[in-house]
Amino acid sequence: MGDPNGGPVTQTWAWTAQTGWKQLSPVHEPPGRTWGNMAYDATTSSVILFGGQSATPVNGGLNPLADSWSWNGADWSQLSPASSPSATVNMSMDYESSSRVVIGVRDNDGSSAVETWQFDGTTWSQLQPSQSPQFSKQGAGLAFAPAVSASVLFGTQYGIGYPTADASTWTHGANTWTQYPPGASDPQPRSFPGLATDQQGGVLLFGGGASDGTALGDTWEWAGAWSKKTVAISPPARTMPLMALDSACKLVVLYGGELQTQQTLTKFSDTWIWDGHAWTKVG
Repeated sequence: MGDPNGGPVTQTWAWTAQTGWKQLSPVHEPPGRTWGNMAYDATTSSVILFGGQSATPVNGGLNPLADSWSWNGADWSQLSPASSPSATVNMSMDYESSSRVVIGVRDNDGSSAVETWQFDGTTWSQLQPSQSPQFSKQGAGLAFAPAVSASVLFGTQYGIGYPTADASTWTHGANTWTQYPPGASDPQPRSFPGLATDQQGGVLLFGGGASDGTALGDTWEWAGAWSKKTVAISPPARTMPLMALDSACKLVVLYGGELQTQQTLTKFSDTWIWDGHAWTKVG
């Protein structure tokens, strides 16, 4: 990862409900980076990391990466897949338990063409679905919903403040993308929301950036249709929160994110948990 000042940081941390965050000391670690993505691969019992942007200048610039790494709970190992997506920042990833593969949604080229990739534990391969999500999807939220046996994709367009156009919800299963056009009571279009599998078998969505640059702080659930959650306490509005379901304690964990205004950039380092009904700050 990268630190708030742009310098390289090569650190590995783990969170548990009992101890909170704990820095680990593996023998090997991926090079420092920003905007890499990870997904837990239940087939291999490992966390898969792909890409991001180098935190150390290369030839005068911070360049996108195309490396794949695996975390087995004790150490990192760099993988050597026979094929791989091109260098990518913010490739949305999740694990599809229905097909037992990691799915990646890539969108880093000038044409805004959306590519779908899968990692089978050994190598990456590009899928060729009959239709793909519309508009730019770099940094969109992606999480698996067991209730409908499909990955759920929501969010559009790279960068807070850019025009956002797609408020559709997309699902992926059996190499097919299905579009759910937005209803009047669905979430508004946004960039960089947090998205994770929730306790009810759907997905939980938090925050993101609206098209006018406003950071959002709303909470939604989806398991075939969107439902906005009314909460007494909530994380402050932000973009780019990291979210994941801790299946051991059945809690969705939210960490960090950013709040950009015309005057300041706030980088959060707080931790929140969602128990299926309410948010609680735990760090």
